[in-house]
Amino acid sequence: MGTLLIRFCIKWLVTVLLLSNAVIANANEVDAELDTAENFMHTDTQSAIATLDSLLSQESELSNNQKSRLYMLISVKHLYLAEYNKADIALERALSFNPPDDILTRIYLYKVTVSIGLKDYKQAFTQLETNLARIHNYQDNSIKIATYNRLLNVYLELEAYDEMLRISQLALELNQGKNPKNQCYSMLYYSVANLRLKQLEQASSLFSDTEQYCAEQGFPLIAVMSVKGRAIVAYEEADYKRAETLFLTALEDYQKFKFEVEINEIHSYLGMTYFYLGRFQQAKFFADKVNQLPIAPNNLLVKKRVNEALSLVAGKQGQYDKAYQYQVVANALSLQILNEQKVKENAYQMARFDSVEKNRENNSLMQDHELLMQQKDLFMKDKSSSIMFSTLLVGVSVGLLLLLISAWLQRNQFMKQAQRDGLTGIYNRRTGQELAEVEFIEAQTVSEPFSVLLMDLDLFKNINDQFGHATGDWTLKKVTSVIEGMIRANDIFTRMGGEEFAIFMPKQDQAAAAAFAELVRIEICGINTRYSGHDFTITVSCGVSTASKDDLSLDPLIQRADLALYSAKNNGRNCVLCYDDAMA
Repeated sequence: MGTLLIRFCIKWLVTVLLLSNAVIANANEVDAELDTAENFMHTDTQSAIATLDSLLSQESELSNNQKSRLYMLISVKHLYLAEYNKADIALERALSFNPPDDILTRIYLYKVTVSIGLKDYKQAFTQLETNLARIHNYQDNSIKIATYNRLLNVYLELEAYDEMLRISQLALELNQGKNPKNQCYSMLYYSVANLRLKQLEQASSLFSDTEQYCAEQGFPLIAVMSVKGRAIVAYEEADYKRAETLFLTALEDYQKFKFEVEINEIHSYLGMTYFYLGRFQQAKFFADKVNQLPIAPNNLLVKKRVNEALSLVAGKQGQYDKAYQYQVVANALSLQILNEQKVKENAYQMARFDSVEKNRENNSLMQDHELLMQQKDLFMKDKSSSIMFSTLLVGVSVGLLLLLISAWLQRNQFMKQAQRDGLTGIYNRRTGQELAEVEFIEAQTVSEPFSVLLMDLDLFKNINDQFGHATGDWTLKKVTSVIEGMIRANDIFTRMGGEEFAIFMPKQDQAAAAAFAELVRIEICGINTRYSGHDFTITVSCGVSTASKDDLSLDPLIQRADLALYSAKNNGRNCVLCYDDAMA
Protein backbone atom coordinates (compact mmCIF):
# COMPACT_ATOMS: atom_id res chain seq x y z
CA MET A 1 0.00 0.00 0.00
CA GLY A 2 2.78 2.41 0.94
CA THR A 3 4.65 1.59 -2.28
CA LEU A 4 1.55 2.33 -4.39
CA LEU A 5 1.08 5.68 -2.61
CA ILE A 6 4.69 6.65 -3.24
CA ARG A 7 4.34 5.72 -6.94
CA PHE A 8 1.14 7.78 -7.21
CA CYS A 9 2.81 10.81 -5.61
CA ILE A 10 5.82 10.55 -7.93
CA LYS A 11 3.52 10.25 -10.96
CA TRP A 12 1.45 13.24 -9.81
CA LEU A 13 4.59 15.33 -9.22
CA VAL A 14 5.96 14.53 -12.69
CA THR A 15 2.61 15.52 -14.26
CA VAL A 16 2.59 18.83 -12.38
CA LEU A 17 6.16 19.56 -13.45
CA LEU A 18 5.37 18.77 -17.09
CA LEU A 19 2.29 21.03 -16.99
CA SER A 20 4.31 23.84 -15.35
CA ASN A 21 7.00 23.55 -18.01
CA ALA A 22 4.33 23.60 -20.71
CA VAL A 23 2.78 26.76 -19.23
CA ILE A 24 6.20 28.45 -18.98
CA ALA A 25 7.08 27.39 -22.53
CA ASN A 26 3.74 28.73 -23.80
CA ALA A 27 4.26 32.03 -21.93
CA ASN A 28 7.75 32.36 -23.40
CA GLU A 29 6.34 31.65 -26.86
CA VAL A 30 3.69 34.39 -26.46
CA ASP A 31 6.35 36.87 -25.28
CA ALA A 32 8.45 35.97 -28.32
CA GLU A 33 5.46 36.56 -30.62
CA LEU A 34 4.81 39.93 -28.98
CA ASP A 35 8.50 40.83 -29.50
CA THR A 36 8.19 39.82 -33.17
CA ALA A 37 5.04 41.90 -33.63
CA GLU A 38 6.70 44.92 -32.04
CA ASN A 39 9.79 44.59 -34.26
CA PHE A 40 7.63 44.20 -37.38
CA MET A 41 5.52 47.23 -36.42
CA HIS A 42 8.19 49.64 -37.70
CA THR A 43 9.27 47.68 -40.78
CA ASP A 44 6.57 45.23 -41.96
CA THR A 45 3.22 46.48 -40.67
CA GLN A 46 1.13 43.78 -42.35
CA SER A 47 3.11 40.97 -40.70
CA ALA A 48 2.77 42.75 -37.35
CA ILE A 49 -1.03 43.01 -37.73
CA ALA A 50 -1.29 39.32 -38.66
CA THR A 51 0.69 38.33 -35.53
CA LEU A 52 -1.48 40.55 -33.31
CA ASP A 53 -4.71 39.10 -34.75
CA SER A 54 -3.41 35.61 -34.03
CA LEU A 55 -2.60 36.50 -30.41
CA LEU A 56 -5.96 38.24 -29.96
CA SER A 57 -7.74 34.98 -30.80
CA GLN A 58 -6.06 33.33 -27.79
CA GLU A 59 -6.45 36.27 -25.39
CA SER A 60 -8.05 34.15 -22.65
CA GLU A 61 -4.82 32.13 -22.31
CA LEU A 62 -2.57 35.17 -21.82
CA SER A 63 -1.35 36.67 -18.56
CA ASN A 64 -2.41 40.21 -17.57
CA ASN A 65 1.01 41.62 -18.48
CA GLN A 66 0.80 39.98 -21.90
CA LYS A 67 -2.75 41.28 -22.41
CA SER A 68 -1.74 44.84 -21.56
CA ARG A 69 1.20 44.62 -23.95
CA LEU A 70 -1.01 43.09 -26.66
CA TYR A 71 -3.57 45.89 -26.49
CA MET A 72 -0.78 48.47 -26.38
CA LEU A 73 0.56 47.08 -29.69
CA ILE A 74 -2.99 46.98 -31.11
CA SER A 75 -3.19 50.71 -30.33
CA VAL A 76 0.03 51.21 -32.32
CA LYS A 77 -1.62 49.41 -35.25
CA HIS A 78 -4.54 51.87 -35.08
CA LEU A 79 -2.10 54.78 -34.87
CA TYR A 80 -0.44 53.64 -38.11
CA LEU A 81 -3.90 53.57 -39.73
CA ALA A 82 -4.73 57.04 -38.28
CA GLU A 83 -7.61 55.51 -36.27
CA TYR A 84 -6.95 57.63 -33.19
CA ASN A 85 -10.19 57.00 -31.29
CA LYS A 86 -9.76 53.23 -31.69
CA ALA A 87 -6.16 53.58 -30.53
CA ASP A 88 -7.35 55.38 -27.38
CA ILE A 89 -9.88 52.62 -26.64
CA ALA A 90 -7.15 49.98 -27.01
CA LEU A 91 -4.89 51.91 -24.62
CA GLU A 92 -7.67 52.14 -22.01
CA ARG A 93 -8.11 48.38 -22.34
CA ALA A 94 -4.35 47.91 -21.84
CA LEU A 95 -4.49 50.03 -18.68
CA SER A 96 -7.27 47.85 -17.23
CA PHE A 97 -4.80 44.95 -16.75
CA ASN A 98 -2.59 46.89 -14.25
CA PRO A 99 0.61 46.80 -16.35
CA PRO A 100 4.11 47.15 -14.81
CA ASP A 101 5.95 50.48 -14.83
CA ASP A 102 7.74 50.06 -18.18
CA ILE A 103 4.54 49.13 -20.06
CA LEU A 104 2.52 51.73 -18.13
CA THR A 105 4.80 54.57 -19.21
CA ARG A 106 4.74 53.42 -22.83
CA ILE A 107 0.93 53.36 -22.75
CA TYR A 108 0.83 56.93 -21.45
CA LEU A 109 3.31 58.03 -24.12
CA TYR A 110 1.13 56.47 -26.82
CA LYS A 111 -1.74 58.47 -25.32
CA VAL A 112 0.34 61.56 -26.12
CA THR A 113 0.58 60.32 -29.72
CA VAL A 114 -3.22 59.92 -29.80
CA SER A 115 -3.58 63.55 -28.67
CA ILE A 116 -1.22 64.59 -31.46
CA GLY A 117 -3.30 62.64 -33.98
CA LEU A 118 -6.45 64.35 -32.74
CA LYS A 119 -4.59 67.71 -33.02
CA ASP A 120 -5.07 68.40 -29.32
CA TYR A 121 -1.48 69.64 -28.96
CA LYS A 122 -1.98 71.42 -25.65
CA GLN A 123 -3.21 68.14 -24.13
CA ALA A 124 -0.24 66.36 -25.70
CA PHE A 125 2.29 68.72 -24.08
CA THR A 126 0.46 68.53 -20.74
CA GLN A 127 0.65 64.72 -20.89
CA LEU A 128 4.36 64.98 -21.71
CA GLU A 129 4.97 67.07 -18.56
CA THR A 130 3.12 64.42 -16.51
CA ASN A 131 5.19 61.64 -18.06
CA LEU A 132 8.45 63.43 -17.38
CA ALA A 133 7.50 63.78 -13.71
CA ARG A 134 6.68 60.05 -13.59
CA ILE A 135 9.96 59.05 -15.28
CA HIS A 136 12.10 61.14 -12.93
CA ASN A 137 10.73 59.11 -10.00
CA TYR A 138 11.83 55.76 -11.42
CA GLN A 139 14.63 54.03 -9.56
CA ASP A 140 15.53 51.66 -12.40
CA ASN A 141 17.79 53.56 -14.83
CA SER A 142 17.25 51.05 -17.66
CA ILE A 143 13.47 51.71 -17.62
CA LYS A 144 14.12 55.44 -17.32
CA ILE A 145 16.50 55.51 -20.32
CA ALA A 146 14.24 53.36 -22.54
CA THR A 147 11.32 55.63 -21.66
CA TYR A 148 13.33 58.76 -22.45
CA ASN A 149 14.04 57.29 -25.90
CA ARG A 150 10.33 56.72 -26.54
CA LEU A 151 9.64 60.23 -25.27
CA LEU A 152 12.15 61.58 -27.80
CA ASN A 153 10.09 60.19 -30.67
CA VAL A 154 7.06 62.11 -29.39
CA TYR A 155 9.09 65.33 -29.12
CA LEU A 156 10.22 64.75 -32.72
CA GLU A 157 6.57 64.52 -33.86
CA LEU A 158 5.79 67.73 -31.99
CA GLU A 159 8.87 69.45 -33.49
CA ALA A 160 10.08 70.39 -29.97
CA TYR A 161 13.72 70.11 -31.01
CA ASP A 162 15.26 71.96 -28.05
CA GLU A 163 13.55 69.56 -25.63
CA MET A 164 14.61 66.67 -27.86
CA LEU A 165 18.24 67.79 -27.61
CA ARG A 166 18.03 68.11 -23.82
CA ILE A 167 16.37 64.73 -23.21
CA SER A 168 18.68 62.83 -25.61
CA GLN A 169 21.73 64.26 -23.79
CA LEU A 170 20.20 63.17 -20.47
CA ALA A 171 19.57 59.64 -21.79
CA LEU A 172 23.17 59.36 -23.05
CA GLU A 173 24.57 60.56 -19.71
CA LEU A 174 22.49 58.01 -17.80
CA ASN A 175 23.26 55.08 -20.09
CA GLN A 176 26.99 55.70 -20.70
CA GLY A 177 27.10 52.86 -23.25
CA LYS A 178 25.92 50.18 -20.81
CA ASN A 179 22.91 49.16 -22.93
CA PRO A 180 23.87 49.19 -26.66
CA LYS A 181 20.26 49.33 -27.91
CA ASN A 182 19.40 52.34 -25.73
CA GLN A 183 22.74 53.92 -26.66
CA CYS A 184 21.93 53.57 -30.38
CA TYR A 185 18.50 55.16 -30.08
CA SER A 186 19.79 58.01 -27.91
CA MET A 187 22.69 58.69 -30.31
CA LEU A 188 20.29 58.74 -33.27
CA TYR A 189 17.85 61.16 -31.63
CA TYR A 190 20.72 63.39 -30.50
CA SER A 191 21.97 63.51 -34.11
CA VAL A 192 18.49 64.27 -35.46
CA ALA A 193 17.98 67.08 -32.92
CA ASN A 194 21.22 68.72 -34.09
CA LEU A 195 20.11 68.34 -37.72
CA ARG A 196 16.70 69.92 -37.05
CA LEU A 197 18.39 72.80 -35.21
CA LYS A 198 20.56 73.38 -38.31
CA GLN A 199 23.84 72.47 -36.58
CA LEU A 200 24.87 70.67 -39.76
CA GLU A 201 28.59 70.10 -39.21
CA GLN A 202 28.00 68.60 -35.76
CA ALA A 203 25.03 66.57 -37.05
CA SER A 204 27.13 65.01 -39.83
CA SER A 205 29.80 63.90 -37.35
CA LEU A 206 27.19 62.53 -34.92
CA PHE A 207 25.42 60.56 -37.67
CA SER A 208 28.75 59.01 -38.72
CA ASP A 209 29.52 57.96 -35.13
CA THR A 210 26.00 56.55 -34.73
CA GLU A 211 26.22 54.59 -37.98
CA GLN A 212 29.53 52.98 -37.03
CA TYR A 213 28.55 52.18 -33.42
CA CYS A 214 25.12 50.74 -34.24
CA ALA A 215 26.39 48.64 -37.14
CA GLU A 216 29.06 47.13 -34.85
CA GLN A 217 26.47 46.48 -32.10
CA GLY A 218 24.06 44.68 -34.48
CA PHE A 219 21.38 47.35 -35.01
CA PRO A 220 21.40 47.73 -38.82
CA LEU A 221 18.13 49.71 -39.05
CA ILE A 222 19.48 52.54 -36.87
CA ALA A 223 22.69 52.46 -38.91
CA VAL A 224 20.62 52.95 -42.09
CA MET A 225 18.75 55.85 -40.47
CA SER A 226 22.13 57.42 -39.74
CA VAL A 227 23.14 57.08 -43.41
CA LYS A 228 19.92 58.88 -44.36
CA GLY A 229 20.78 61.58 -41.79
CA ARG A 230 24.18 62.09 -43.41
CA ALA A 231 22.46 62.30 -46.80
CA ILE A 232 20.10 65.05 -45.57
CA VAL A 233 23.06 67.00 -44.17
CA ALA A 234 24.80 66.75 -47.57
CA TYR A 235 21.57 67.91 -49.27
CA GLU A 236 21.23 70.89 -46.90
CA GLU A 237 24.86 71.80 -47.63
CA ALA A 238 24.09 71.65 -51.41
CA ASP A 239 26.57 68.77 -51.89
CA TYR A 240 24.09 67.03 -54.18
CA LYS A 241 26.44 64.44 -55.65
CA ARG A 242 27.36 63.14 -52.19
CA ALA A 243 23.70 63.35 -51.14
CA GLU A 244 22.71 61.17 -54.13
CA THR A 245 25.21 58.45 -53.18
CA LEU A 246 24.10 58.37 -49.54
CA PHE A 247 20.36 58.47 -50.36
CA LEU A 248 20.72 55.54 -52.79
CA THR A 249 22.70 53.54 -50.20
CA ALA A 250 20.02 54.15 -47.56
CA LEU A 251 17.22 53.37 -50.04
CA GLU A 252 18.70 49.98 -50.89
CA ASP A 253 18.92 49.04 -47.20
CA TYR A 254 15.44 50.38 -46.34
CA GLN A 255 13.95 48.22 -49.10
CA LYS A 256 15.26 45.15 -47.26
CA PHE A 257 13.25 46.22 -44.20
CA LYS A 258 10.19 47.22 -46.33
CA PHE A 259 10.16 50.51 -44.37
CA GLU A 260 7.68 52.40 -46.56
CA VAL A 261 7.62 55.70 -44.64
CA GLU A 262 11.40 56.08 -44.87
CA ILE A 263 11.45 54.89 -48.50
CA ASN A 264 8.90 57.56 -49.44
CA GLU A 265 10.96 60.28 -47.78
CA ILE A 266 14.12 59.22 -49.60
CA HIS A 267 12.22 59.16 -52.91
CA SER A 268 11.13 62.77 -52.26
CA TYR A 269 14.68 63.89 -51.51
CA LEU A 270 15.99 62.11 -54.62
CA GLY A 271 13.41 63.98 -56.70
CA MET A 272 14.88 67.32 -55.54
CA THR A 273 18.48 66.07 -55.60
CA TYR A 274 18.28 64.95 -59.24
CA PHE A 275 16.72 68.28 -60.21
CA TYR A 276 19.71 70.16 -58.75
CA LEU A 277 22.03 67.70 -60.53
CA GLY A 278 20.26 68.55 -63.82
CA ARG A 279 18.99 64.97 -64.31
CA PHE A 280 15.35 65.85 -64.85
CA GLN A 281 14.12 62.45 -66.02
CA GLN A 282 15.31 60.77 -62.82
CA ALA A 283 13.95 63.65 -60.74
CA LYS A 284 10.52 63.16 -62.32
CA PHE A 285 10.71 59.37 -61.86
CA PHE A 286 11.18 59.56 -58.09
CA ALA A 287 8.82 62.51 -57.65
CA ASP A 288 6.02 60.68 -59.50
CA LYS A 289 6.43 57.71 -57.16
CA VAL A 290 5.67 59.91 -54.15
CA ASN A 291 2.93 61.88 -55.89
CA GLN A 292 0.94 58.66 -56.27
CA LEU A 293 0.64 58.37 -52.47
CA PRO A 294 -2.67 59.40 -50.86
CA ILE A 295 -2.87 62.77 -49.08
CA ALA A 296 -2.44 61.75 -45.43
CA PRO A 297 -0.80 63.52 -42.44
CA ASN A 298 2.43 61.52 -42.73
CA ASN A 299 2.66 62.22 -46.48
CA LEU A 300 2.20 66.01 -46.50
CA LEU A 301 5.87 66.98 -46.32
CA VAL A 302 7.11 64.47 -48.91
CA LYS A 303 4.29 65.37 -51.33
CA LYS A 304 5.07 69.09 -50.91
CA ARG A 305 8.73 68.41 -51.66
CA VAL A 306 8.06 66.41 -54.84
CA ASN A 307 5.47 68.89 -56.15
CA GLU A 308 8.13 71.59 -55.80
CA ALA A 309 10.56 69.33 -57.68
CA LEU A 310 8.01 68.64 -60.45
CA SER A 311 7.26 72.38 -60.72
CA LEU A 312 10.97 73.18 -61.09
CA VAL A 313 11.44 70.43 -63.70
CA ALA A 314 8.38 71.58 -65.69
CA GLY A 315 9.63 75.17 -65.58
CA LYS A 316 13.04 74.13 -66.92
CA GLN A 317 11.29 72.24 -69.75
CA GLY A 318 9.15 75.25 -70.65
CA GLN A 319 5.89 73.65 -69.45
CA TYR A 320 4.74 76.68 -67.46
CA ASP A 321 1.11 75.60 -67.05
CA LYS A 322 2.22 72.36 -65.42
CA ALA A 323 4.81 74.20 -63.36
CA TYR A 324 2.12 76.51 -62.03
CA GLN A 325 -0.25 73.61 -61.23
CA TYR A 326 2.45 71.74 -59.30
CA GLN A 327 3.40 74.92 -57.43
CA VAL A 328 -0.22 75.55 -56.43
CA VAL A 329 -0.38 72.05 -54.91
CA ALA A 330 2.97 72.59 -53.16
CA ASN A 331 1.77 75.94 -51.76
CA ALA A 332 -1.46 74.38 -50.47
CA LEU A 333 0.51 71.62 -48.73
CA SER A 334 2.97 74.20 -47.35
CA LEU A 335 0.09 76.18 -45.87
CA GLN A 336 -1.32 73.07 -44.25
CA ILE A 337 2.08 72.12 -42.81
CA LEU A 338 2.70 75.70 -41.64
CA ASN A 339 -0.67 75.88 -39.90
CA GLU A 340 0.10 72.59 -38.11
CA GLN A 341 3.49 73.94 -37.03
CA LYS A 342 1.96 77.16 -35.66
CA VAL A 343 -0.66 75.22 -33.70
CA LYS A 344 2.09 73.03 -32.22
CA GLU A 345 4.26 76.04 -31.37
CA ASN A 346 1.40 77.86 -29.65
CA ALA A 347 0.40 74.73 -27.73
CA TYR A 348 4.03 74.21 -26.66
CA GLN A 349 4.35 77.82 -25.45
CA MET A 350 1.07 77.66 -23.53
CA ALA A 351 1.91 74.27 -21.98
CA ARG A 352 5.31 75.57 -20.87
CA PHE A 353 3.67 78.70 -19.48
CA ASP A 354 1.05 76.63 -17.61
CA SER A 355 3.86 74.51 -16.15
CA VAL A 356 5.69 77.63 -14.93
CA GLU A 357 2.44 79.03 -13.52
CA LYS A 358 1.75 75.77 -11.71
CA ASN A 359 5.20 75.81 -10.12
CA ARG A 360 4.71 79.40 -9.05
CA GLU A 361 1.33 78.56 -7.60
CA ASN A 362 2.87 75.70 -5.61
CA ASN A 363 5.62 77.99 -4.38
CA SER A 364 3.03 80.57 -3.33
CA LEU A 365 1.08 77.94 -1.42
CA MET A 366 4.26 76.85 0.35
CA GLN A 367 5.03 80.46 1.22
CA ASP A 368 1.50 80.89 2.54
CA HIS A 369 1.86 77.76 4.64
CA GLU A 370 5.17 78.92 6.08
CA LEU A 371 3.65 82.31 6.76
CA LEU A 372 0.77 80.78 8.73
CA MET A 373 3.19 78.69 10.78
CA GLN A 374 5.22 81.79 11.57
CA GLN A 375 2.04 83.59 12.56
CA LYS A 376 1.05 80.82 14.94
CA ASP A 377 4.51 80.67 16.47
CA LEU A 378 4.67 84.41 16.95
CA PHE A 379 1.21 84.52 18.46
CA MET A 380 2.06 81.76 20.95
CA LYS A 381 5.37 83.35 21.94
CA ASP A 382 4.42 86.94 22.28
CA LYS A 383 1.21 88.76 21.40
CA SER A 384 3.10 92.02 21.25
CA SER A 385 4.81 90.87 18.04
CA SER A 386 1.53 91.28 16.11
CA ILE A 387 2.72 94.60 14.66
CA MET A 388 5.84 92.93 13.30
CA PHE A 389 3.75 90.12 11.87
CA SER A 390 1.39 92.58 10.18
CA THR A 391 4.33 94.29 8.59
CA LEU A 392 5.64 90.92 7.37
CA LEU A 393 2.20 90.01 6.03
CA VAL A 394 1.98 93.25 4.07
CA GLY A 395 5.46 92.64 2.66
CA VAL A 396 4.60 89.11 1.56
CA SER A 397 1.30 90.33 0.08
CA VAL A 398 3.18 92.95 -1.90
CA GLY A 399 5.61 90.24 -3.01
CA LEU A 400 2.75 87.98 -4.14
CA LEU A 401 1.17 90.92 -5.95
CA LEU A 402 4.43 91.57 -7.78
CA LEU A 403 4.65 87.86 -8.62
CA LEU A 404 1.13 87.94 -10.09
CA ILE A 405 1.97 91.08 -12.09
CA SER A 406 5.12 89.36 -13.39
CA ALA A 407 3.08 86.29 -14.40
CA TRP A 408 0.55 88.51 -16.18
CA LEU A 409 3.31 90.32 -18.07
CA GLN A 410 4.91 87.01 -19.01
CA ARG A 411 1.59 85.67 -20.29
CA ASN A 412 1.24 88.81 -22.46
CA GLN A 413 4.77 88.26 -23.72
CA PHE A 414 3.99 84.66 -24.69
CA MET A 415 0.82 85.80 -26.45
CA LYS A 416 2.82 88.41 -28.36
CA GLN A 417 5.41 85.78 -29.32
CA ALA A 418 2.63 83.56 -30.65
CA GLN A 419 1.54 86.43 -32.95
CA ARG A 420 4.99 87.36 -34.27
CA ASP A 421 7.42 85.70 -36.63
CA GLY A 422 10.42 84.54 -34.60
CA LEU A 423 13.08 85.76 -37.03
CA THR A 424 11.80 89.08 -38.37
CA GLY A 425 9.49 90.22 -35.55
CA ILE A 426 6.61 91.11 -37.90
CA TYR A 427 3.19 89.42 -37.83
CA ASN A 428 3.16 85.72 -38.65
CA ARG A 429 0.82 84.43 -41.35
CA ARG A 430 -2.09 83.45 -39.14
CA THR A 431 -2.16 86.69 -37.11
CA GLY A 432 -1.57 88.92 -40.14
CA GLN A 433 -4.42 87.35 -42.10
CA GLU A 434 -6.79 87.50 -39.13
CA LEU A 435 -6.11 91.23 -38.62
CA ALA A 436 -6.34 91.88 -42.35
CA GLU A 437 -9.65 89.99 -42.57
CA VAL A 438 -11.15 92.38 -39.98
CA GLU A 439 -9.87 95.44 -41.88
CA PHE A 440 -11.12 93.98 -45.18
CA ILE A 441 -14.65 93.46 -43.84
CA GLU A 442 -14.73 97.03 -42.53
CA ALA A 443 -13.52 98.35 -45.90
CA GLN A 444 -16.16 96.35 -47.82
CA THR A 445 -18.87 97.59 -45.44
CA VAL A 446 -18.15 101.26 -46.26
CA SER A 447 -17.09 100.61 -49.91
CA GLU A 448 -13.48 101.68 -49.36
CA PRO A 449 -10.62 100.25 -51.47
CA PHE A 450 -8.45 97.46 -50.07
CA SER A 451 -5.31 96.09 -51.74
CA VAL A 452 -2.96 93.18 -51.17
CA LEU A 453 0.75 93.21 -52.07
CA LEU A 454 2.57 89.85 -52.14
CA MET A 455 6.37 89.86 -52.39
CA ASP A 456 8.87 87.06 -52.89
CA LEU A 457 12.65 87.47 -52.69
CA ASP A 458 14.16 86.31 -55.99
CA LEU A 459 16.44 83.26 -55.96
CA PHE A 460 16.64 83.36 -52.17
CA LYS A 461 17.72 79.72 -52.03
CA ASN A 462 20.90 80.69 -53.92
CA ILE A 463 21.79 83.10 -51.09
CA ASN A 464 21.43 80.29 -48.52
CA ASP A 465 23.32 77.82 -50.71
CA GLN A 466 26.23 80.17 -51.56
CA PHE A 467 26.67 82.13 -48.34
CA GLY A 468 24.94 80.05 -45.64
CA HIS A 469 21.71 80.28 -43.66
CA ALA A 470 23.09 83.03 -41.39
CA THR A 471 23.38 85.33 -44.42
CA GLY A 472 19.90 84.26 -45.50
CA ASP A 473 18.56 85.25 -42.09
CA TRP A 474 20.40 88.60 -42.31
CA THR A 475 18.76 89.20 -45.71
CA LEU A 476 15.25 88.51 -44.41
CA LYS A 477 15.74 90.79 -41.39
CA LYS A 478 17.29 93.57 -43.51
CA VAL A 479 14.46 93.47 -46.06
CA THR A 480 11.92 93.53 -43.23
CA SER A 481 13.64 96.55 -41.64
CA VAL A 482 13.61 98.49 -44.94
CA ILE A 483 9.91 97.81 -45.59
CA GLU A 484 8.88 98.62 -42.00
CA GLY A 485 10.30 102.10 -42.50
CA MET A 486 8.10 102.60 -45.57
CA ILE A 487 4.64 101.26 -44.65
CA ARG A 488 1.76 103.32 -43.23
CA ALA A 489 0.53 102.94 -39.66
CA ASN A 490 -2.58 101.00 -40.71
CA ASP A 491 -0.80 98.67 -43.16
CA ILE A 492 -0.45 95.08 -41.95
CA PHE A 493 3.04 93.71 -42.71
CA THR A 494 3.16 89.90 -42.57
CA ARG A 495 5.66 87.12 -43.21
CA MET A 496 3.71 84.49 -45.14
CA GLY A 497 6.46 81.87 -44.87
CA GLY A 498 10.04 81.40 -46.07
CA GLU A 499 11.02 84.38 -48.23
CA GLU A 500 7.43 85.43 -49.02
CA PHE A 501 5.87 88.55 -47.45
CA ALA A 502 2.53 90.33 -47.69
CA ILE A 503 1.35 93.87 -47.01
CA PHE A 504 -2.40 94.22 -46.51
CA MET A 505 -3.29 97.82 -47.40
CA PRO A 506 -6.64 99.28 -46.25
CA LYS A 507 -7.88 102.40 -48.14
CA GLN A 508 -5.38 101.87 -50.99
CA ASP A 509 -6.56 101.37 -54.57
CA GLN A 510 -4.64 99.36 -57.16
CA ALA A 511 -2.72 102.31 -58.62
CA ALA A 512 -1.49 103.47 -55.20
CA ALA A 513 -0.61 99.92 -54.13
CA ALA A 514 1.33 99.29 -57.38
CA ALA A 515 3.22 102.59 -57.00
CA PHE A 516 4.13 101.69 -53.43
CA ALA A 517 5.23 98.21 -54.54
CA GLU A 518 7.56 99.81 -57.13
CA LEU A 519 9.11 101.99 -54.40
CA VAL A 520 9.65 98.89 -52.24
CA ARG A 521 11.25 97.06 -55.16
CA ILE A 522 13.68 99.95 -55.78
CA GLU A 523 14.60 100.27 -52.07
CA ILE A 524 15.33 96.55 -51.78
CA CYS A 525 17.52 96.65 -54.91
CA GLY A 526 19.53 99.38 -53.21
CA ILE A 527 20.31 97.42 -50.04
CA ASN A 528 24.05 97.36 -49.33
CA THR A 529 24.77 93.69 -48.61
CA ARG A 530 28.45 94.14 -47.70
CA TYR A 531 27.45 94.47 -44.05
CA SER A 532 26.42 90.79 -44.19
CA GLY A 533 30.03 89.89 -44.94
CA HIS A 534 29.27 89.09 -48.60
CA ASP A 535 28.63 91.09 -51.76
CA PHE A 536 25.41 90.18 -53.62
CA THR A 537 22.22 91.79 -54.94
CA ILE A 538 18.75 91.41 -53.44
CA THR A 539 15.74 91.69 -55.74
CA VAL A 540 12.06 91.11 -55.19
CA SER A 541 9.06 90.20 -57.36
CA CYS A 542 5.69 91.70 -56.45
CA GLY A 543 2.05 90.85 -57.20
CA VAL A 544 -0.78 93.30 -56.49
CA SER A 545 -4.54 92.80 -56.33
CA THR A 546 -7.42 95.02 -55.21
CA ALA A 547 -10.79 94.06 -53.76
CA SER A 548 -13.91 94.07 -55.91
CA LYS A 549 -17.45 94.43 -54.62
CA ASP A 550 -18.02 90.69 -55.25
CA ASP A 551 -15.25 89.60 -52.85
CA LEU A 552 -16.67 88.06 -49.68
CA SER A 553 -13.37 87.33 -47.94
CA LEU A 554 -9.64 88.01 -48.17
CA ASP A 555 -8.84 84.66 -49.84
CA PRO A 556 -9.69 85.70 -53.46
CA LEU A 557 -7.49 88.80 -53.14
CA ILE A 558 -4.55 86.74 -51.89
CA GLN A 559 -5.08 84.19 -54.67
CA ARG A 560 -5.16 86.92 -57.36
CA ALA A 561 -2.06 88.59 -55.90
CA ASP A 562 -0.35 85.18 -55.88
CA LEU A 563 -1.19 84.70 -59.60
CA ALA A 564 0.23 88.16 -60.34
CA LEU A 565 3.36 87.31 -58.32
CA TYR A 566 3.79 84.05 -60.26
CA SER A 567 3.55 85.97 -63.54
CA ALA A 568 6.14 88.47 -62.27
CA LYS A 569 8.50 85.57 -61.56
CA ASN A 570 7.96 84.17 -65.05
CA ASN A 571 8.51 87.62 -66.61
CA GLY A 572 12.11 87.73 -65.42
CA ARG A 573 11.69 88.59 -61.73
CA ASN A 574 12.53 91.96 -60.08
CA CYS A 575 9.29 93.57 -61.25
CA VAL A 576 5.78 94.53 -60.12
CA LEU A 577 2.65 93.14 -61.77
CA CYS A 578 -1.00 93.82 -60.95
CA TYR A 579 -3.48 91.00 -61.35
CA ASP A 580 -5.34 92.80 -64.16
CA ASP A 581 -2.13 93.35 -66.13
CA ALA A 582 -0.84 89.83 -65.48
CA MET A 583 -4.03 88.21 -66.74
CA ALA A 584 -4.43 90.54 -69.74
